[in-house]
Amino acid sequence: MYKNIIMPTDGLDSCVYGTCHGVVLAKTLGAKVTAVCVTKHLTLQEIMRAYHPEMDWRMSYSRKAPEIVEHAHQKHKELTDKALAVAEKMCSENGVPCTKVYFEDEDAAEGLLRVAEKEGCDLVFLSRHGHTGIMGKLFGDVAGRIVSKSRIPVLTHYCGGPS
Repeated sequence: MYKNIIMPTDGLDSCVYGTCHGVVLAKTLGAKVTAVCVTKHLTLQEIMRAYHPEMDWRMSYSRKAPEIVEHAHQKHKELTDKALAVAEKMCSENGVPCTKVYFEDEDAAEGLLRVAEKEGCDLVFLSRHGHTGIMGKLFGDVAGRIVSKSRIPVLTHYCGGPS
């Protein structure tokens, strides 16, 4: 039925729990997993303000910019690699083939759907965390956009974590 399941992951604890369920589903179906981490492309100003918000950004400080940007990208890559490694390990332990994809985009939902199309995925396994408040608005909005824009089936899974 489904042969290539795309599973977004960010490496958060509750996301790991959802990934586990997605891997079990893939194993049961005899499908492979495409684990994907989509992150927002940060502008130079966003990176600089995140790492050194107290700095006065006049031209005299521009010499520090490449070093700060490189540090930000390196930390970002480390976190992404860690998140994808968790999914890859779960797949490996369960005999499920896994492809890891990192994609940087302005929009997480659009990025995920682009990866799904490019990789030939036929199901999106989307874990929802039940966030409320600002986290609910942020993550719920991404899930809602994936569900409404996807041209392939989307299976949503509530993953509040183990009880």
